[in-house]
Amino acid sequence: MYKVNDVVIYHRDVCKIIGKHRSSFTGEMCYILVPYFDRDGAVRIQVPVSNKAGHLRDLISPEDVEALIKETPDIAAIESRPANMKSQYTALMKSDDISDLIRIIKTSYSRNKVRLENHKKPSSIDDEYLQRAEQYLFEELSVVLGKNYNETKAFFEGEVAKAAQGN
Repeated sequence: MYKVNDVVIYHRDVCKIIGKHRSSFTGEMCYILVPYFDRDGAVRIQVPVSNKAGHLRDLISPEDVEALIKETPDIAAIESRPANMKSQYTALMKSDDISDLIRIIKTSYSRNKVRLENHKKPSSIDDEYLQRAEQYLFEELSVVLGKNYNETKAFFEGEVAKAAQGN
C-alpha cells in the first residue's frame, strides 16, 4: 500500500501519489497520480489501490541500479526482424522489466549504427523507440540516484562501459 507523496512507476512513467479517493464509477479506492516530470500538474491519473492490472510498481532500488549496470553488457539485443520490429518494441515497452528498456536501446542503437555505416538514414521506428526507452530508463534512474537526466545518462553509460571492460 502506497502513501501520499510516494514516487512510483505507473506503466513506464515516474509518478507521484498526491492523494486517494473513492472512484465515483467503480466505488473502488484509487490513488491519484501526477507525472513526476510534469511541472504544471495538469495531468492526473486515477489508479485503483488494488492494482489488479499490475502496472503500478515501486521505483527500482539503488542496489537494483548497480545490478542493472553489471548485467547490461550481457543483456541481449532483440533478434533483428525488420518486418516486425515495431511489434517487438511495443511488446517490450509493455513489460514492467527495466532490462527490456536496455534491450530496446541496444537493438535500436545497433540497427541505426549499421544503417549510418551503410550511408542510410536512421530508421524512424528505431529512433522513436530508442528515445522513448532512454527517456523511461533515465527518468526512473535519475529519481533513484538523485541526479538530473543528463548526469544520470552519462553516469550510467560510463559505469556500463567500465562493467563491459571487466567482462
